[in-house]
Amino acid sequence: MASPSPPPFITATSASDPNPATDNIRTRTLRLAGEVVLTFSEEDVPDPPAISYAHRGVNSLLADWDDDSTRWPGTSPLTIKGVPIAVKYWSRVYKYWKSSQWQGVKKNWFDWKVLVTAITAAPSINEFWAKYSVPGKDGVLQRMKYTPLLNQLTRERKAEDARIAAIAVQELTPEQLTYRNGGQYRVMRKVSTIAARYRELKGLVAPELGDEEEEEDN
Repeated sequence: MASPSPPPFITATSASDPNPATDNIRTRTLRLAGEVVLTFSEEDVPDPPAISYAHRGVNSLLADWDDDSTRWPGTSPLTIKGVPIAVKYWSRVYKYWKSSQWQGVKKNWFDWKVLVTAITAAPSINEFWAKYSVPGKDGVLQRMKYTPLLNQLTRERKAEDARIAAIAVQELTPEQLTYRNGGQYRVMRKVSTIAARYRELKGLVAPELGDEEEEEDN
């Protein structure tokens, strides 16, 4: 079985606290692009931004998603201690500390990830839109609108995951189809995580749509 991935955060008491045992301020460390390391406490984290990329558009999502992309504008709807936080990190910011708030934005965030993953997996953005365009009323091809596009990508992703998962249950051992949660190993149930494990073990290039623990248990 493959070794579990390291946690995205390092949890520790404040390094500046002379008596951590009494003050007990928990911090997390988030590693950003450009070797930027941001350490913050729960009190530093604002509410999730109320933002809709269905209205802002796909190009805006692509710009805001990844701080290691050439599209990154250097700003973000979310800032922590004055540092803009790219959208791809938002799950790591919220799901561990503000889980109730995270549940309110989790579906939107996952939808955004589906879109970004599909676009960045295409040979070029022009080829992506050539595939996902439909005739308008005048017969001229137009890019699919946000919701129909997302629905189409979701159907395609689920179909491909089902195909890969069917292969996985034939080729992998039961031990290879387990994941660790809360110090215990559990059997994978979701098609998406079974497919992700198969791709990981076989070294296949594929979308990364969330860690196994999150996908299995929520």
